[in-house]
Amino acid sequence: METRIQKTLKQWFSNAFADEMKANSDSDYEILQQFAWYTLKLIGEKNEDSKEPFKIVDILYQKGNLHDKNAIENEFFSILSKAESPGTLKSHLELMPDNLKPVYLKTILEN
Repeated sequence: METRIQKTLKQWFSNAFADEMKANSDSDYEILQQFAWYTLKLIGEKNEDSKEPFKIVDILYQKGNLHDKNAIENEFFSILSKAESPGTLKSHLELMPDNLKPVYLKTILEN
């Protein structure tokens, strides 16, 4: 059964999962990891839609239960934070809704 995270991300960002072979067996963690790499690709391309992933993640995070929030922090934000550098932090934070900025900074500090 698809979770809220899986259903939402696959509906809004089907391109991020176009190469996916095992559509129904992915966990929230795997989906969020794949989505984080897709988001980094969008950011790297300086795509106009670079803010969209963060808007959807914000909705999932704000309305999510503890499992959803932990999954987003541990998988999505962890991958983004590992690709972070002092020169990119400001521009990445500008892409995020205000609610996500402290969560992302907390993830950076914890890793």
